[in-house]
Amino acid sequence: MKQLYKWIYIVLGTIFLGIGILGIFLPLLPTTPFLLLTSFFYTRSSERLNAYFRSTKFYEEYVKGFKKGELTKKQKIKILATCYICIGISAYFAPHMYMRLILACIAIVQLISMFIIKTKADEPKDIIIKK
Repeated sequence: MKQLYKWIYIVLGTIFLGIGILGIFLPLLPTTPFLLLTSFFYTRSSERLNAYFRSTKFYEEYVKGFKKGELTKKQKIKILATCYICIGISAYFAPHMYMRLILACIAIVQLISMFIIKTKADEPKDIIIKK
């Protein structure tokens, strides 16, 4: 039975990894939540897969800072913009006012969560000075 769960977790982790990678290229599809799910499922399935995933650029760029509780200003803006676009589209098509109120509450909670998460300074890039 444990072996079955292991394979289910591997399959789910891989599916969420694929969706997360798609989210890098599709602006309305969030990346970080799917990569967090990938990390969750790989942690429970295979140490080797989890170690590999944690060594990838995707993990470093999208998940590591989120797990530490610190994001760059650029990451926060991107997350909020994507969420608000999706919430706005959903609110526009929502047939009932109470659905719009629920979406507004979600947007407010999202904004508050971005204020709670620490803002990490952008890492300085190497500057080449030409003479």
